[in-house]
Amino acid sequence: MPTADPPHRLSAAVASSRPARQVRAVRGVAAASVATVVAATAHTLAGGGPPPPVLVAVVILLASPVAVALAGRSLALWRLALTVLVSQVLFHMSFAIAAGATGEPAPAHAHHLVGPAWVHTPTASVAWPPAPLMVAGHVVAAIVTVLALHRGERMLRALARGVRGLVGRVVEIPTPASPRSVSPVLANVPDLRSSILSSEKPTRGPPRAAPVL
Repeated sequence: MPTADPPHRLSAAVASSRPARQVRAVRGVAAASVATVVAATAHTLAGGGPPPPVLVAVVILLASPVAVALAGRSLALWRLALTVLVSQVLFHMSFAIAAGATGEPAPAHAHHLVGPAWVHTPTASVAWPPAPLMVAGHVVAAIVTVLALHRGERMLRALARGVRGLVGRVVEIPTPASPRSVSPVLANVPDLRSSILSSEKPTRGPPRAAPVL
């Protein structure tokens, strides 16, 4: 019958999984943040207008769970690409919906509209598909983000290893020298018992026989 693992093994496995989860969380949030900021920059340069900081923060919060779920133990391009794609779509749609919810569609989003009529409604700025310039801007931003994240994490890991090795060399704690093993040396101590016994001569015994005259 299979036996259950002892408690100390289970606690060690749980403790070892905590750093991995923390690394995945940091990697996912960083990927979502970088992807959203780059998407906002590309959106602005493509003529979409500067987004409000609150909207950027909301998109980061929305994209972070997806990015954390996609972040695996190893860094993969397809995971990064999917994370960046989700961030790009979320940002573009959130900005378009937020701009249309004001009831005054921004002139910078006029290229989103399809058709000659421009109806001033809350959904006027939410047009699909977006203009080719906007699509090209988001595609370029996605490629730049994927490459930056993929290369950036490797560079940060290599830099961290180099700094750790340098600090270890500079602040090197000298190891104490192990004490020399001294074998006990026995001096040539005379055996007192044997010397006493050999020095004592037997004096007791029967008297010597006297000569008979």
